[in-house]
Amino acid sequence: MKKITKVNKRLLIQIAVLITVIISAFNHYLISINEPIPWISESIFHYICPTCGVTSIYQFITSSTLWVDKIKSILGIVIGLSIILTIILGPVICGFICPFGVIQDLVARVGKKIFRGKYNNFISKKLDNKLEYLRYISLVLAVILTASSSVMVLEAINPYHAFLGIFNRSSISLIGVFILILIILGSLFIQRPWCKYLCPYGAFLGIFNKFKVFRVVRDKDRCLNCKRCNKKCPMGIEIQTNQALRDVRCISCLDCVDKKVCPKANTIYFTSKDLEENTNLDESLEVK
Repeated sequence: MKKITKVNKRLLIQIAVLITVIISAFNHYLISINEPIPWISESIFHYICPTCGVTSIYQFITSSTLWVDKIKSILGIVIGLSIILTIILGPVICGFICPFGVIQDLVARVGKKIFRGKYNNFISKKLDNKLEYLRYISLVLAVILTASSSVMVLEAINPYHAFLGIFNRSSISLIGVFILILIILGSLFIQRPWCKYLCPYGAFLGIFNKFKVFRVVRDKDRCLNCKRCNKKCPMGIEIQTNQALRDVRCISCLDCVDKKVCPKANTIYFTSKDLEENTNLDESLEVK
């Protein structure tokens, strides 16, 4: 039996989450006909969705409800766990859990088969570096629209909301569906175009990369400068130029630390240790 690698484990987690989300979306329809599945709620996935995640945090902070009650609520627990997890491991929600990220990754597998080495290289690095700032504009826009009680506008343009409404056509916005189709088609050429250029929640979580506890570290003395880690990164980060990766675009997917990526063992790894300690790691240490 083929050994399950770290990347395969991530894929299994992603597919499991996606199936759960689809079931919860279907349950939303079942609720409308009074035949709900009692143990699953679609609302939890709205709290961490690409746009509603920002809306939920804003409404949680500005709500007049007592903080004791807010913290004990489902919303408070989901937000709290999400932020704690991100402070420790970085945006693993983006890399492992976000259903919209899963959809893009699955489409990317088709794109890689079609375009091979050209995949994810259709946009120049110079333009790519400029486009990445769009998601911060998206973040500011999401906060402004939420503050001005225009959440319905956000829902209308939210492609993830359109995806969740697949079993409830009355709640689907044509604009949202159009953007969803564009993102799916775009994923055939660029991996995670939504995450790279437009996701407001990803922009917010990415800030925690600057001080997260665990991060990807590259031993520059062992590095062969083959740049295979760069090619593996779904976000197009130049890992080979970093010693400790704290790029705001990192989604903590850990694809770059897989044994099959780097040809030299113990060169790239995910750790909480200081760089001084990392440079003196024993040669026998294996990348897990």
